[in-house]
Amino acid sequence: MHVLLVAAAGSDPHALAGAWRDAAPRCAVEPFALPPRPSEGGAEPAGPPAGRPAPGVFVPTTALGLSSVTPPPPPPEVARLRAAAAADLVVVHVAVLDADELHEGAVARAAEAAAPHAVPVVVLAGRDLSTRREWSAAGVSGVHEVGDEPLAALPRVARTWAPAWA
Repeated sequence: MHVLLVAAAGSDPHALAGAWRDAAPRCAVEPFALPPRPSEGGAEPAGPPAGRPAPGVFVPTTALGLSSVTPPPPPPEVARLRAAAAADLVVVHVAVLDADELHEGAVARAAEAAAPHAVPVVVLAGRDLSTRREWSAAGVSGVHEVGDEPLAALPRVARTWAPAWA
């Protein structure tokens, strides 16, 4: 079984992957560190706030003689995440699972990357402030609240999600 272990900013993906391997030794675990969102310490994104359309004029592409417009390529870390999300299971560790995390954070990015491959996404949250309905709608298969010590709770989660034969 191939597990992609995604760690949001502030988490150590290698320590988490090692704890998963210790609990489920037959699993191939690939650690993956996501860089912080711009609002978590980088430059603020250009343009309007999330959820608001950009002001401007709508011009149909056919009026310009274009048949389609190619979207810009995804950032390198998102492209890498999409390629790696073809695992059997994607596990994401975040400090707090809330609406922002489900819509714009590491969980949202991992769920978006895993969806085309129909790969389940499991969240290890220090604190869970979401409801089952919210995280199910975001494409998450399971949430485990692990507190401040994720390494202590990780073996139980690994045994839950990794089959005995894996």
